[in-house]
Amino acid sequence: MKIPIDRSGRVLWVDCLRGCAIILMVIYHFIFDLDYLSFIHIDLDSGFWFLFPRAIGSLFLFVAGISIVLSENRDKAGKREGYLHHLKRGAFLAIVACAITLATWVYPHEGFISFGIIHLIALSTLIAPFFLRFGRLNALIGLIFIALGAIIGPIHTDSHYLFWLGITFPGYSALDYYPLIPWFGVILIGISAGQVLFAVKRNERKMTGPYAMLAFLGRNSLAIYLAHQVVLFGILLAYRMVMGA
Repeated sequence: MKIPIDRSGRVLWVDCLRGCAIILMVIYHFIFDLDYLSFIHIDLDSGFWFLFPRAIGSLFLFVAGISIVLSENRDKAGKREGYLHHLKRGAFLAIVACAITLATWVYPHEGFISFGIIHLIALSTLIAPFFLRFGRLNALIGLIFIALGAIIGPIHTDSHYLFWLGITFPGYSALDYYPLIPWFGVILIGISAGQVLFAVKRNERKMTGPYAMLAFLGRNSLAIYLAHQVVLFGILLAYRMVMGA
């Protein structure tokens, strides 16, 4: 089996997976916005609507783990920056994460995002390279992180500074919450999968049709992530204002 790549060396089906995750995320956030603005009423805290966003987040994080491995190996092949590349990427994502926190603190404020999925990916980009040496063993380490999440998840503390780790204080709530434990475990499982992927032969080719569109969305996932809620929320607010006029 050979894995398709483009001329820049990007693994196209990884971009396709990320593109699928972006589409599913937009669908979920559209439903969430409809509920938040009282167009519909859905219980988002149980059943399918509780599991759906976590499945989407897991896909994003799994692909992020694969991408860390591929990025590391591209650096080695090109004798480029090594960890400095991860440091720059992590710092950039940390700035984006801080902007998300500030924006959601301004509006809607209640449940503002203090440690969402971008925060986690930013931190993981900085620390995950130190786990690369464990290779496929990262799958087991990842499962340990996930198991630890089940243990510490119910724990509450008076400290307001451990939420990023997975230990919250009474009354803590956030619209998007992906603490290091257990969610870093999903990234480690992705790293393990990435180690397997990198060992597979690859050939240069182009994707066409819907696959090309998915790959395009995957390559631009961060921009779509940052813009889509502004667009969706703005359209729904405008619609409500017009219909209420």
